[in-house]
Amino acid sequence: MLIFLRYIFIFIPFLVCNAQTKQTSNLIIDGSFEDYQDCPDAFGVVRIGSLKYWKATPPDCTPDYFHQCSKEFSPKNNPCGNLEAQEGKGYLGLIVRVGESPEKNTDELFYREHVQARLREPLKSRNRYIFTMYVSLSEYSTFALSKLGAYFSKHPVLVNDKLELRPQISTNFVDTKQKWIRIIDTLVAEGDEQYITLGEFSSFSKKDIRKIDEKPEHKQRFSYYRAYYFFDNLSLVWLDALADPILADPPQPPYKLTAPKELTGFEKPWQLEPTEFGYLQPNKPIILKNVLFEFGKAILLENSKKELNKLLRLLNEYKEIKIMISGHTDEIGKPEDNLRLSDARAKTVYEYLLKNGISENRLFYRGYGASQPLENNKTEVGRKKNRRVEFFVIDE
Repeated sequence: MLIFLRYIFIFIPFLVCNAQTKQTSNLIIDGSFEDYQDCPDAFGVVRIGSLKYWKATPPDCTPDYFHQCSKEFSPKNNPCGNLEAQEGKGYLGLIVRVGESPEKNTDELFYREHVQARLREPLKSRNRYIFTMYVSLSEYSTFALSKLGAYFSKHPVLVNDKLELRPQISTNFVDTKQKWIRIIDTLVAEGDEQYITLGEFSSFSKKDIRKIDEKPEHKQRFSYYRAYYFFDNLSLVWLDALADPILADPPQPPYKLTAPKELTGFEKPWQLEPTEFGYLQPNKPIILKNVLFEFGKAILLENSKKELNKLLRLLNEYKEIKIMISGHTDEIGKPEDNLRLSDARAKTVYEYLLKNGISENRLFYRGYGASQPLENNKTEVGRKKNRRVEFFVIDE
């Protein structure tokens, strides 16, 4: 009996630990480009299978691989630059666009490189994931661009000159050299995406490539006429699951809501009649449920519009109402960052209402950061409730 109890005591924590590890593990296999089959000794070795998990796409493009195992193609000593790996001992190099062709070769101007890998497991529908990668412009490049990206798909993608895709992750203009820049963003999965493709996905006519500093002493370098980037330390980690979208029609009266218990005779119509938010009271905050944003940003998720449209109907029905919109965060992160984020999210709701015809003299907004929590911030449940946008009717 004693032996059995000891076994249970050890086994259960193992299961819990294992479940937590699975929930937070990196879904990108070898995101730091460590697992090679052949040490790089020339340009373009990814095309011939130098990396174990990553493949070139299209198959005839020639992505480069740099690793400490090589003398000529190591991170700190290679024909494209001198930069230590951000993580581990290796990283990837891609020509994402060509800026000029000294030989006036039109085909060269269309050339670009991508790599592709299979994820550890398929993504789940309406689940959010945090994507992170580190990029740096090659030291010798005289061109840089925006829209570096990661595209997640259900099937392998064969990239070509004419194919234009809309990557779930896309960067702004990146021209930093000899330093790694962290790119972090969230994506909402459609479901069953199993592959990640890395590169630039705009059509040739929509590319955003720009000429930057020219150094004549670098003119003979391989990456001089190209927008050539290093990539390292990619990760994709599960964040949370979104609530199912509300597809039903707006609720119709009578609403099952509580009416004021005592009347003063000075009530406004919106205090005496039930609304989709109940019987309203001046200065009493009402949480806008299912108003959600991209992780760390003030960009609304599509299913947030159901709740915001309820607020639009309220403001259109009661033209005299003025409201204050307030944004709130949990306490994770710096207080000043939380304050800015909460203010930006409240402003996003404000701008949505403006865009849909509500006069700006009826709308006000403010961010409060983590200063007005509803629940304890020490639990995930509490933090989730504290991340919210509210509104109240201004008492005049």
